[in-house]
Amino acid sequence: MKKSKLRAILMPLGLFVLSAGAYWSVLMGVVPFGLDAPLIFGAIAGATALGAVKIGARAPALTAGVAALGFTLAGASVGGILRLGDSAVLVGAALATLGVLTYTVSMIHHIGTRVQSVSPA
Repeated sequence: MKKSKLRAILMPLGLFVLSAGAYWSVLMGVVPFGLDAPLIFGAIAGATALGAVKIGARAPALTAGVAALGFTLAGASVGGILRLGDSAVLVGAALATLGVLTYTVSMIHHIGTRVQSVSPA
């Protein structure tokens, strides 16, 4: 298998593993879990969205961006940065949940598509 074909598979797979590992490390307590945790999750989702744009994965980039928006909205509302009330926290949590779940599905689909396009039939 050529180096470029292997890179087409490893780049999205590496991005997926790194983003999942970053989320897992925050959940396991490597980073202190407090009121700023949604903002940390937002930063992880934002970096994931930028990485997905860089590798050309449009759907994962969009869904990671939605998750970043949701985490940031929820974190800013809980932390007192924005005074939008409980509805902003609910909308932020819904966007974050929807974004993370659809990112997972779309990235797995993207990786599978790349594997099928590289594998000989």
